[in-house]
Amino acid sequence: MNQLGLTLRQLEYFVSTVELGTFSAAAEAFHISQTAISLAVTELERTLGVQLLVRRPAKGPALTAVGRDLMPGFRRVLLEARELEADAVGGGNDVSGTVTVGSFPTVTPYVMGRVLEGVPSRHPGLTVELVEDSVEGLQKRLRDGACDVAVLYDLGVDEDLITTPLYSCTPHLLLPASHRLAGRSSVAIEEVIDEPMIAIDLPPSLDYFLGVLGRTGHTPRIRYRAGAIETVRTLVGRGLGWSLMLHRPITDVCYDGGRVVTVSLTGVDERVDVLLARSAEVRLTARVEAFTQFCIRELPALSGVNGRAAQNSAST
Repeated sequence: MNQLGLTLRQLEYFVSTVELGTFSAAAEAFHISQTAISLAVTELERTLGVQLLVRRPAKGPALTAVGRDLMPGFRRVLLEARELEADAVGGGNDVSGTVTVGSFPTVTPYVMGRVLEGVPSRHPGLTVELVEDSVEGLQKRLRDGACDVAVLYDLGVDEDLITTPLYSCTPHLLLPASHRLAGRSSVAIEEVIDEPMIAIDLPPSLDYFLGVLGRTGHTPRIRYRAGAIETVRTLVGRGLGWSLMLHRPITDVCYDGGRVVTVSLTGVDERVDVLLARSAEVRLTARVEAFTQFCIRELPALSGVNGRAAQNSAST
């Protein structure tokens, strides 16, 4: 059997240099000299026989094409090593360590507060790190090993990821509290379609809502677009238009004091799952399993506000 020439320490220094952007930042993170980091990366390149980084004194190192190709594998090796270490330290007791969770920005406000509070309460040794990104960005992070699991809508999620549905949301209408239809329990889209729309413009949300309207035979007149939920709510609260949303905030008060109401849509019975996603190429760790089971137990309660509970039948 050939003896391995590379070490976990070399991989750790290399990955940290790439993620932090400079040798000096990686050195600071590990409390060692910049020279030690640079030498470890150079030795890793020598062992593998490839150049992983282009040294740019003024701008910091940049990944070569080979470095980009190998980066996901390096991350997976480090993830496996940390899991083995956590299992050894835990000695079969409750899970410990860190799980990095990605979240789609329009899901985060409704889900992640109770997750970040609840998971450590149930598993005191488990730390949850949060990172927000687009659907495309989250999927890349999952494949690269930069995220262990992600919480997002079942919109634009690739089939190669393993998903676990948690609960469903049904599109609803958002109106100013002063709107003529605000007192109604349900409204047909035909009653507002000629008025300006305030659109959430964070892919793939806008395409989804335009599809919902298109399937009813309507095209909205978009007046403003915004990438944040609360911006949309604020503009609606000021009477500048109506909008469509999936989640229903508990409060009807906007940041600036304006008020909105949520109204059911007559004739629209489309549902979208909120789900967990993870890479099929990364081994399911005890930490991710504990996080997943917490979400399966706790988050379907949100379906009472946002729609029906999804069946948790996907493979985990």
